[in-house]
Amino acid sequence: MCGHRKKINLTNHPIALEQVFTSYDIDIDGNKSSERVVNSFKNYFKRADIDLKEVAEIQDEFELEYAMSQIFSKKQKEIFLKKLTGDKLTKTEREYYSRSIKKKVAALANPDHHKLASKL
Repeated sequence: MCGHRKKINLTNHPIALEQVFTSYDIDIDGNKSSERVVNSFKNYFKRADIDLKEVAEIQDEFELEYAMSQIFSKKQKEIFLKKLTGDKLTKTEREYYSRSIKKKVAALANPDHHKLASKL
């Protein structure tokens, strides 16, 4: 290519990289293996996309855990999650749930409280 460089938009990484690697012969360990390099890059970007989704899911879980910890004690969170998932509660847990946790949950679910909180 005698000093001329070809500009390629790498916005769509796997496609653009495929264009780069198939338009040039790449010598890796004495083999012209542009297909292997393209596949490696595709796999990398697929994995990177999955990692971003996993990070977003983990972040959502942490945000929920943090929000719940602002309102419920550790034991209250455990009972609330057991109730939410349909696990069987002991008699003491059922009584505690109906006495205190249920009232907090009802207050959180109240749309008027949500409107007031969003105005702050």
